[in-house]
Amino acid sequence: MKSYLLKISFLAGISLAIMMPASSFAVTLYKWIDDEGNVSYQDTPPPAGRDFEQKSFSREGTRTGDTNTEIALSRAAREYPVKVYIAKNCESCDRVVEILESNSVPYESVEVDTDADAQRKLIELVGSMRVPALIIGDKLIDDINRTTIEDTLTRSGYPKARMIPK
Repeated sequence: MKSYLLKISFLAGISLAIMMPASSFAVTLYKWIDDEGNVSYQDTPPPAGRDFEQKSFSREGTRTGDTNTEIALSRAAREYPVKVYIAKNCESCDRVVEILESNSVPYESVEVDTDADAQRKLIELVGSMRVPALIIGDKLIDDINRTTIEDTLTRSGYPKARMIPK
């Protein structure tokens, strides 16, 4: 009797495994490069702050996971840092800052009202004390409007705002 129950349990287990959808057999792997240049593939995410790729594997084959927007954002901020020269009580400056913040773009804000060094740097970059002055990477953005700013950010590798987790 015990042998009979064992056989039924075994067959039931196999039947369930066969009937399970293929997606239940998926696994996610994370790929990253350590400080010594070694490539690592693991089923757990890498240490915090490390750039990585994520891939999912299933019975149907390989499918790439969603774009890791945090990595894209980090890479763009490193390669194309954003700096904005602003002044107090400047509506145009406030609009530029709002555009950057609505796109989750990390930026350095430099107030030129009372900082003589910042004023000199602004004159060196722009040729005048005109604010706002937006620099993305090494490019000065002359046309301060949402479309131009967002297009330049996208070309510089910054992910679109709707893709960035809040």
